[in-house]
Amino acid sequence: MATHDTPTLGNYSDPVEEIFYILLSAKTADAQYRRTHAALTARFPTLRDLAAARPGRIASCIAAGGMANVKADRIKGTARKLLDDLGEAPADTLRAMGDREAYSFLTTLPGMGPKSALCVMMCSLNCDVFPVDVNVSRIAVRLGAVPAGLKHYHYQELLPPKIPDGRSKELHVGMVVHGRRICLPRTPKCDSCAILDLCKFGAKRLGIGRRGAKSLPPRAVEAD
Repeated sequence: MATHDTPTLGNYSDPVEEIFYILLSAKTADAQYRRTHAALTARFPTLRDLAAARPGRIASCIAAGGMANVKADRIKGTARKLLDDLGEAPADTLRAMGDREAYSFLTTLPGMGPKSALCVMMCSLNCDVFPVDVNVSRIAVRLGAVPAGLKHYHYQELLPPKIPDGRSKELHVGMVVHGRRICLPRTPKCDSCAILDLCKFGAKRLGIGRRGAKSLPPRAVEAD
């Protein structure tokens, strides 16, 4: 979105780095998991270092991000599985996989659910897939694109077919950033929203009509 300049979520083009970055992001604020990933990489620079490390050492390294013991077990298990299943060059093996094969393998990694697997595929394997996180689903509900009150896996099923081919990453990143900065869960900044003229929730909250006489002037959403 032009409103957010050229947004980035700090993701990695290397799929192995991205896997650990995503594992560290679970239930953790953006700034914290960026720091813990940098600390983890500095302490354990190779996959074999991680696979050989005691979970307690990994946990102490990433403690600032929360859930350190759980994440440490997942990280060590993931490092071991990548080496055991994909060999000494797991990034190359992942890049050679098709979408279905990559998704099937990634979802076998400890702590790697469907949304996390899709994030790795989108960011580091150049797959045209659309992960749905809480920001994406919240915005989609408020826009009226999908019903409210569904389980997360329903949103993951419903939203990707609505995304134009080739626009998945652009829209995912834009919606995540928009959800973090503007379309907040409890106190959304509707009067600063670039897509207010499209939003059922925002129009109702501010008491204005959508595209009606009392509407605010439409604000175009431009591609980066």
